[in-house]
Amino acid sequence: MNIKTDFLHALVSRPRLSPRQNPEDFLGHIVPYSYEEHSPLLHLLSCGSMKAFSPWSFDISSLDCYLFLYTSGGCGKLTVNSQVYTLDESSLLFFDCRHRFRFDIAVSPWEYQILFFCGESLSYYCSLLPKAHVPLIQLPPYSELITDMKNIAVRTQIPGICSRLIISDLLNHMVTEYLTGLLKPDASLPQIPAHVREMKEMFDENFKDFYTLDLLEERFGISKYRLCREFSNTYQTPPLQYLNKKRIDHAAYLLSTTSLLVHEIGSMVGIDNTNHFITLFKKYRGVTPLEYRQRMTR
Repeated sequence: MNIKTDFLHALVSRPRLSPRQNPEDFLGHIVPYSYEEHSPLLHLLSCGSMKAFSPWSFDISSLDCYLFLYTSGGCGKLTVNSQVYTLDESSLLFFDCRHRFRFDIAVSPWEYQILFFCGESLSYYCSLLPKAHVPLIQLPPYSELITDMKNIAVRTQIPGICSRLIISDLLNHMVTEYLTGLLKPDASLPQIPAHVREMKEMFDENFKDFYTLDLLEERFGISKYRLCREFSNTYQTPPLQYLNKKRIDHAAYLLSTTSLLVHEIGSMVGIDNTNHFITLFKKYRGVTPLEYRQRMTR
């Protein structure tokens, strides 16, 4: 698939753009794509961090691919089947481009990150989406999905099969997280105990606070061994490991978006010991905080 050629052919009419813009700018950076029949990988076609100014609109008949679009500033509009969806700040869109669709700018400048990708498994994933409308989800500023998009962009600069495998894995993770955020839990699954749900909410919303298993045992009046077992059975990871991953995810966001020092970021996510913070970060991200910042900001 040649995303640029297919995109230009799919334009229903000439886009409304400012004189400095080209139609293909909408795609971002085009990634060289080599087709592999029956490959299990998801293939990235293009990606980019974009800023659009009025006038700006695209009417597209269809493309044989899918997209993620995250709005970080301003506002855009998506029109599908005469329905208009507002792409406001912090919204994430997952969309099947095999339908006719139109993008317009609503609030200028519209700042967004976009990924175009394809893969044989995506038809099944899209079959799980609601049929009546195009769903959007709102992301917190430290969301893993935002970090995934940044990591994908970095990996496009590194050639080789390892990068292709990592990009495919990140895309799969994004699709899975997006869908699980939309779909209701299976009623046939055992009900999650209230104290386990509360623990997760504490870790998600107040991950900067100090926690130990003894403190959790005292708070809930339940054996720490039972708390660990029930949390692990529900979320497939022990509670303190879940907490540390949440802290490292937010630290990664701060490293890529601020100039705060490493020890300052460690303290902000609840890890005051800098050496311990660096060790944990490398465990979860494979590189030190400084190496991660250099990759994400170069």
